[in-house]
Amino acid sequence: MTATACSPAPWSYDYDPWTVQSEHSPLGVGAEIPAYEIFDAHGNKVFDTNEDTPADVQEANARIGAAAPRLLASLVACANLLADHDESDGPEGEAYREAMAAIDKATGRAG
Repeated sequence: MTATACSPAPWSYDYDPWTVQSEHSPLGVGAEIPAYEIFDAHGNKVFDTNEDTPADVQEANARIGAAAPRLLASLVACANLLADHDESDGPEGEAYREAMAAIDKATGRAG
């Protein structure tokens, strides 16, 4: 089993706030609106965070988003190690099935 290709890893993130330009904004001209952008290994933007979300949550989402390719590759490796336990009722079997469900969702194979 291999991970589905995505934008090249490693991914990273940067703080890239919006600056209020409108005089009609209750925040005032020049106010900073927190925002984060997630980039692939070539510096291409993969996605960004929702500016309506609190800054600390945005940063947490950016961190986990930037780690996504590494997390998926690691999970595939772990699932491969647990594959012999696919029918097991024990914790190894449960871990394998949870890993496979997450891999399927991440790669678009989830139903």
